[in-house]
Amino acid sequence: MGYTMMVAVLPLAAEDLLGSPRWSGLPGSLGTLGVAFGVGWLASMMPRRGRRQPLVLGYCASAVAAAVAAVGAAYDNFLVMAGATFVMGVGYSASRLSRYAAAELYEPARRSAAIGWNVWGATIGSVVGPLLLSATQRGGASLGWPLLVGPFAVAAIAFVLSAAALNLLYASDGAAPATSTGSPPPLHADAAASFQLAVVALVIGQVVMVLIMTMTPVYIRQGGQGLDTIGIVFAAHTFGMFAMSPVAGLLSDRFGRVPMIITSSIVLLSAGLLAAAADPASPWLAVALFLLGLGWCFSFVAASALLTESIGAARRVRVQGVADALVWGSAAIAGLSSGHLLFAVGYRSLSYLGAGLALLPLLFVRRPSPRPDAVPTA
Repeated sequence: MGYTMMVAVLPLAAEDLLGSPRWSGLPGSLGTLGVAFGVGWLASMMPRRGRRQPLVLGYCASAVAAAVAAVGAAYDNFLVMAGATFVMGVGYSASRLSRYAAAELYEPARRSAAIGWNVWGATIGSVVGPLLLSATQRGGASLGWPLLVGPFAVAAIAFVLSAAALNLLYASDGAAPATSTGSPPPLHADAAASFQLAVVALVIGQVVMVLIMTMTPVYIRQGGQGLDTIGIVFAAHTFGMFAMSPVAGLLSDRFGRVPMIITSSIVLLSAGLLAAAADPASPWLAVALFLLGLGWCFSFVAASALLTESIGAARRVRVQGVADALVWGSAAIAGLSSGHLLFAVGYRSLSYLGAGLALLPLLFVRRPSPRPDAVPTA
């Protein structure tokens, strides 16, 4: 809830403070860059400390950063808000890494389902969060706060509750990854191909989603619509991202990781084309953002399971952190570029670009992924 509210509000706050949409994607990009840094940093702690402590630390960092971002927005200080957004992203990387913690608790044949349910756990908050944008804005205004400060404050509370829940409920670090004193053997050819496809699918899915999603609030407001419309569109988007994740996990376990990655490319392509054709006030824009979230969900769940299965336990945690750092680093570039693209060529061309990029994982589909009952030991 906290992070999806920030995703919707940050471009608007940046445009208000800077007076132009050109750099409105900068705070969101800094947040994404923070995630790219955070996944590597938190993952590097896990071989020594287990998973729980680094994950709780991440949520606590996000809570403090969201509060600082609220202060920056209240006092029209763009640099403070942008810097706090980076730290908030560092902390939010805990949420991204939690899917691997879930996958470690299950046998290979059920890992996609485990990841799917982990992603689904964010459904209620991620759908309700955008719908609360207007209410939190009015609540902040009733306290004398400037516009858009309310959502920042609510996000800080959400991150505190996340840290508390994880600290109480994830009581065992029994799933901490194994360590090895020797150098792990290299991946065999099948595992290397699966690893390559998994990373490409994760990167492209995240880039396409961020590229279109980040500028959608600006596009809607430029069309004369308000936060109510933005909230509905983003609720549809986050519903597509999270609500169908258990189904995505079951389908991935049933039909395989590669078919789900191919399906995700087709869905993301459809989302980009539909977004390009939709007006700011059209309900089809909500449908396009729903498909954008759904395509991301299919890719995220299947590719995460494929990545886990293609890497042996001796190096799994570190590689997961590096892969996620690459994913979120690429997404940061996409978020930063989105504002310039909107300013230069418009929302329609930006959406067409996302549709084209969605097809790139298909170039890396060379052979079926390893079956769950034949997980490589490398």
